[in-house]
Amino acid sequence: MLRAATIAFTWVALFGCQPTSSMLPATDPPPGAGDAADLASAPTQSDGGTDSSTDLGGGVKGGGPDLTPNQKAVAEAMTSIWENDTPILAYAYAENINDGRGYTSGRAGFCTGTGDAIQVIDCYDKLRSSANGNVMAKYMPALTTINNKYNSTGQDQGDTSLLDAAGNWIKDWGASYSTTTTKADFKKCQDQISDLLYYTPAMQAATAVGLKTALARAALYDMWINQGDGALVTKTNSALGVKGMIGVGNAVTEDEWLQKFIELRRDLLAGDSTWKTSVDRVAGYEKARRRADWDLAKPVDSAVKAAQCWPGGGYLDSGYSSFVINPDGTSAATTTTASCQ
Repeated sequence: MLRAATIAFTWVALFGCQPTSSMLPATDPPPGAGDAADLASAPTQSDGGTDSSTDLGGGVKGGGPDLTPNQKAVAEAMTSIWENDTPILAYAYAENINDGRGYTSGRAGFCTGTGDAIQVIDCYDKLRSSANGNVMAKYMPALTTINNKYNSTGQDQGDTSLLDAAGNWIKDWGASYSTTTTKADFKKCQDQISDLLYYTPAMQAATAVGLKTALARAALYDMWINQGDGALVTKTNSALGVKGMIGVGNAVTEDEWLQKFIELRRDLLAGDSTWKTSVDRVAGYEKARRRADWDLAKPVDSAVKAAQCWPGGGYLDSGYSSFVINPDGTSAATTTTASCQ
């Protein structure tokens, strides 16, 4: 288990740092978060590390096992489609999408204004110095200033002027992954911070609720990347009258729980001025649910629109490209006609 954070990073409580997110004040770090300085040596779940417990309220806690490597690869490919319009994890991606969160970068949309990009760079600094090819090291003073200012005042989350004065963030981020000598370290830090902030808490919450299927766990992981915490897990439990775990004193099946969770997330996205253009991402999980692909053992076809799953809801077409993701995580573009079946 990773030890408690020693750096006062900025944290986003409800809305994660993504192209479809809106800006909210930061609060305390999510459960299980550790010091990025330790990540080079600390085990992650994918390395067989030990889970800490996530508190979901009411004394409900849990830590759980991973998805299998193939299931995790499928889950990550699905989320990557919704995040970067490709099932291939976009480690080199970086741009300012002008969402008030600074530069959005990498496989999980780490942002310079919300406390996750700084953790990637902090981790990277521990593995490689500027003298040894780390072109991102020069941004750490600016990231720290941005972070501290937001923590103390709640202002300038999206300001990139200090970063721009230090160099070309977009170019340097991309080069850090595309350069042979630095690629492995830069990738490792993105993977570890993504696991730390999003994957691990999602798996812990799934275990706490009693979700055993790969599909349900993948849906929670995508929500954590997009929304940033387990508020929808708690809301789903409340809507279904679940106390503790499903199936333990609760007449609720995993299928029923996941259906309600997807519907609540659909409504959350559709009701947000920014997120309303990304409702199709939850339709991807609804399609897999209707196909009963619980173990993600069938090819996942992302050709689906929310309007097809829930006709009459007025849901916008998100414009995502469509892919088939194979059970081993490999993928290819698909020309399949979009449907929710």
